[in-house]
Amino acid sequence: LGNCLIVVKRLFDKFIANLKKQIEEVRIQKNKRCGILPFVAKFEEFAEISEGIFKSAERRTDLDRAYHQLIKVVFDNVERVAAEHVKSPRAVVTLENYHHLFRVLSRLKISCLENERRDAKQKYNVSLDAYVREMLGRPMEKLNIFFEGVQERITAGVKAEEVGYQLAFSKQELRKCIKEYPSKEVKEAHEGIKFIQQYKHFEDLISRCYPGSMITLEFT
Repeated sequence: LGNCLIVVKRLFDKFIANLKKQIEEVRIQKNKRCGILPFVAKFEEFAEISEGIFKSAERRTDLDRAYHQLIKVVFDNVERVAAEHVKSPRAVVTLENYHHLFRVLSRLKISCLENERRDAKQKYNVSLDAYVREMLGRPMEKLNIFFEGVQERITAGVKAEEVGYQLAFSKQELRKCIKEYPSKEVKEAHEGIKFIQQYKHFEDLISRCYPGSMITLEFT
């Protein structure tokens, strides 16, 4: 029995080593959109099968060690593919795949990968912020700066309804900022991501600081 366990462990270690090598050697056709990378899907398949078999096992040392090795290689190669690919923006590749990994790890509840689950979420949020900044460009940055200034005045103790009386944050300045914003197509393209959160925050500040002004974020 002892010899059998040794043989099985050697075969398992060899399998994990080969799987890591396959991940590192993956090359994505540069003329096609990336989507969920094949080795991310492969890791999901491996984890699902492994948890189905060993979920309640008392001894998981080798499996947990393999999980740590594989997830590190997966994270490293998501970054590699994102940097190499020319068809898909880097932030799109990373946000899609880290979001998928976060969902997988949240669903499977693999205790030894809890830190990696949080890392995946953090990497997804960083990628999402980068994507929003890249796609919305300078006009969005100006609008952010304007409302950051508004928020700073409120935090400093200025009453919300009095912020608009300050020259730098007057209704005229706000309207000027909104006019510089991109066309409505940009808004529509980002309704499903973090842009909608910023949109709601801006609308809330307008209603508090510019009551009755009839100013809205209906970009044209």
